[in-house]
Amino acid sequence: MTRTLRRLNLMLLTALMALLLLSCGDHRQKPDSSVKADSLISAAHKGHDYDRLLALADRLQKSGHITDIQADYWRGYVYSRQRLMRLSEKYWKQAVSAEVHNHEGLVYYAKSANRLAGALLLKGEYEATMKVAVPALDKMAKADYQQNSDYAYLQAAVGCCQMKLGSPAEAEENFNKAYALFYNITEETPTRSNFTTAIAGVITITENYLQLNRFEDAHKWTMKFQELLDYYRQLPNSDPVFLDKQQARLNIYQASALEGLGNHSEAEHLYSEAMMSHYAQTNEGKLEAINYLMAAERWDEAARNFEVLDQQMKQYGVSASMDIIQHYLLPKYRANMGARRMEAAMAVSRQICDELDSAIILMQRDAALELTTIYNTQQKEREIVEQKADMVRQRYMATILTLVLVIFCFGLIIYFRHQAAMRLESAYCKLEIANERTKESSRMKTSFIQQISHEIRTPLNILSGFTQILTSPNMTLNEETRRDINQKIIDNTNRITELVNKMLELSDVSSKTVIERNDTTKAIHIAAEAISTMNANARLTLPVDLQTVGDVDKLMLKTSLQAASRALVLLLDNAERFTHEGTITLRIQQHGATVCYTVEDTGIGIPASEAEHIFEEFVQLNEYEIGTGIGLTVARSICRRLGGDVVLDTSYTQGARFVMTLPV
Repeated sequence: MTRTLRRLNLMLLTALMALLLLSCGDHRQKPDSSVKADSLISAAHKGHDYDRLLALADRLQKSGHITDIQADYWRGYVYSRQRLMRLSEKYWKQAVSAEVHNHEGLVYYAKSANRLAGALLLKGEYEATMKVAVPALDKMAKADYQQNSDYAYLQAAVGCCQMKLGSPAEAEENFNKAYALFYNITEETPTRSNFTTAIAGVITITENYLQLNRFEDAHKWTMKFQELLDYYRQLPNSDPVFLDKQQARLNIYQASALEGLGNHSEAEHLYSEAMMSHYAQTNEGKLEAINYLMAAERWDEAARNFEVLDQQMKQYGVSASMDIIQHYLLPKYRANMGARRMEAAMAVSRQICDELDSAIILMQRDAALELTTIYNTQQKEREIVEQKADMVRQRYMATILTLVLVIFCFGLIIYFRHQAAMRLESAYCKLEIANERTKESSRMKTSFIQQISHEIRTPLNILSGFTQILTSPNMTLNEETRRDINQKIIDNTNRITELVNKMLELSDVSSKTVIERNDTTKAIHIAAEAISTMNANARLTLPVDLQTVGDVDKLMLKTSLQAASRALVLLLDNAERFTHEGTITLRIQQHGATVCYTVEDTGIGIPASEAEHIFEEFVQLNEYEIGTGIGLTVARSICRRLGGDVVLDTSYTQGARFVMTLPV
């Protein structure tokens, strides 16, 4: 018995010494392995070898040479470069939700949060951006990790969201903090890379103000742009090519801001200075100058600059997409129409029709490829989990053999096997659910794109036909016919603009942010404003019978006049679209603490079973009717954020009756 105990003690001592030696060996080798792993990743990153970078992330994570946060960051980076944004967001979200144990983990956490916030901000998901950026800033501040460009960019992203969500004072405070940090970074390390990063941040802020037509604020930020550029110009090794490009861009931004402020002469002078630069003669510079030319209504010059668009798209391999159509082709069409270059406008309209088909096919193909990639990554993740479980099992088996604790260790193995199997099963179920949601999202997106294609194609075909008539040399038109054609061109142009506006409003539908109610107005003024808007846009072809009940003429509301009237416009537009003859009744009356706007038509009506379904996105009960299926969704979202609601009165059977309520 004593010999057996001695042998067990000797075996235990030997095993412990072996484990200590192995542990020491791991500690000696780990720094060298980490340095080698970082160098491999850096080489693939600088060489833009994204396939190798993805393979390195998988292999080095499996071997333990890089952390999960590092691997997820690089996977997200690769997929963003490959334009698989759903996958990139997935991995950056994993990195942001992971636990941070050291400084290296904090660095990659910050990088992931910055990339994820930027991707969400680009899509217009402002609340989602805030949910990523604000906790990231708090975590980095607590860890005293603030003097870096990731922190500054996150502050700028928060400011952009606050500006879009109606909090300009808080936005300006975050913008100033971000700029101060950018400036400190350039002072401590005055390299071109740091100046490029700082200028990019200032450009983001400036463009944010220009998009919202806050020209005075935009002009103020161009002064900060000038300050950074002057600082860089004083450096002994400053790059003249970089200076030429950034000075030209600065002049264009200043010209755009001053044009918006009504200072046309100074804006024109700054634009002329920008045109004297080498950068302004490049295709990129010509496209960047278009924003000012369109604002100044210099249509001929804008149309000429747009002539390089196709060349730029070919040079950078840009494919057809809804973004290209919205941000480039539609402005190109408007520029040619403004310049009365009818043949060019007709060519652009045909190109838009062709590009719509290509964009739809491309988006369907990308969705299919992305689903395939998601499935492959799920397989890889399962392999990684299985390998980790296998490594854990091997370590426990080695411990069992070394310490001769067979029964105890077998119990641990069974326990951990069971836990691992449960985690794997749970993860697999989540992946299956996510996969199904992805397929459903792809189906809805395809349906919506096809519908939008039809909605845009119809007015474009009308515009194209009338343009051919107007530009035909053998066509003689009397004045009445010409006025009729001009009116139809204006109507269909407004139709396209309204459709784009609805698509932009759709991004705010899921927002829970309360709209600020800063206007004190009469209840009847909201209805009058809505009817006036409809008449101004020539969208109201049926008479509206405006009725008031009781003393509602004197009833005052504390609300947002613009938002409330917009919701009412959408309800009137819906009533007019589905009513072919008769009248539309708009009745205003007070019920307790709310005022009710009842829009009643004599159209085709809505079944009671569809009373809630019609308020969902993209829903159309009659697919042959004109429309996008988002008007009622946007109207309800606006009213709920104003403290009210929009419902369908199912008791009315002579058509459709919608009731919009607002708090008194």
